[in-house]
Amino acid sequence: MSFIVQNNGFICLYCTENNPPAPKTCRNHCRKCFCSKHVDDIFPGDRASACFGKMRVKNIFYDEKNDFIFLHECEKCKKCIKNKASLDDDRDMLFEILQKIRKERGDL
Repeated sequence: MSFIVQNNGFICLYCTENNPPAPKTCRNHCRKCFCSKHVDDIFPGDRASACFGKMRVKNIFYDEKNDFIFLHECEKCKKCIKNKASLDDDRDMLFEILQKIRKERGDL
C-alpha cells in the first residue's frame, strides 16, 4: 500500500471549524466534529475518489501504539476507512461520540 502525504488545512463543510495542518500526522478529518469528506480512493492521500460523500465516525478503537483510531463510513457509498486521531482533536467530543456509538449498540 502506498501513502501520499497530504497535510493541508481546511474549513469543515459540516461544522465550519477552521482546521490547520495536523501536528505530527496528516489532517484527514475535522478536529471538532470528526467528520471527513470521501476524497481518497485506493490508498491514503491519493485524492482519487469521485464520491466526495460525507464520512462520519462509525466506530472508535483505542490502540496503545497509535492512540485512537476512527472507522469512518461514507454516507453516500458506504466505504469504510480507518483514520488516526490527531493531537489537536477535541477529546471531549471524541468521548461524546464514543458514548453515542456505545449507546446505539447497547453497550451501556
